[in-house]
Amino acid sequence: MESNLTHFAVEMLLDALQQGQSVVMYGTGTSMQPTINEGDAITVVPPKSIKVGDIVVILLGHDSLVVHRVIDIGAREGRVYVQTKGDNKDRPDPRRAIDFVKGKVVKIEKFN
Repeated sequence: MESNLTHFAVEMLLDALQQGQSVVMYGTGTSMQPTINEGDAITVVPPKSIKVGDIVVILLGHDSLVVHRVIDIGAREGRVYVQTKGDNKDRPDPRRAIDFVKGKVVKIEKFN
C-alpha cells in the first residue's frame, strides 16, 4: 500500500509542477544537511532556468525524487545534462539529462 501512495504522491507533485504550480515538500534524509533538514518545508517551482548552485528536484525513477544542488551543467552528444550533489555527500550523483529536473527550490523554511 505504501508504494502505491508514494507513486500517487509523486505523480501529483509532478503534475502540479508541469501545470506551472508551486508545491511544498518536506525534507527527509540527511543528504542536504545542514541546508535542508528533516521536516523543513521546501517550496518548489517549475524549473524555468537552472544554474550551478541551484537546488533542484530530480526524478530518479518512477517513484523516486531527490533534492540536490546543481554542481555542473554541460552538453554531451547534443544533449544537455546536469550533475548534482547532496551538500552532505562526498561524491556527486551521476549526470542526468536536464529533462529529469522537475523543479527548482526557491524557499526553505526551517522546522526547528
